[in-house]
Amino acid sequence: LFAALLAAFAAGIWGTILRPPAYEVRGTVLARPAANLLLVRHEAVEALGMGRMEMMAVLGEAALLDAADPKPGDRVRLAVRRKDDEIVLIRIEKLR
Repeated sequence: LFAALLAAFAAGIWGTILRPPAYEVRGTVLARPAANLLLVRHEAVEALGMGRMEMMAVLGEAALLDAADPKPGDRVRLAVRRKDDEIVLIRIEKLR
């Protein structure tokens, strides 16, 4: 049991080294100009060097965005990663 837990812990640590970190972003949807693009006015995200209420363009899989069905004015919580010069969507959730 100890060896299995140790292996799982090591795999988790190794996974964080191979992948860049993900950041939580909260904001309001401004528009969805393309099937894979979302424009969000957001709170400050210091880890990404972005101040409060700047506009962020987030690229994501169309299926992921379709499932959440974000509309202009919706408050959302996003999990994003920086990939080169782009912000890539990992998860999206509407807030109430």
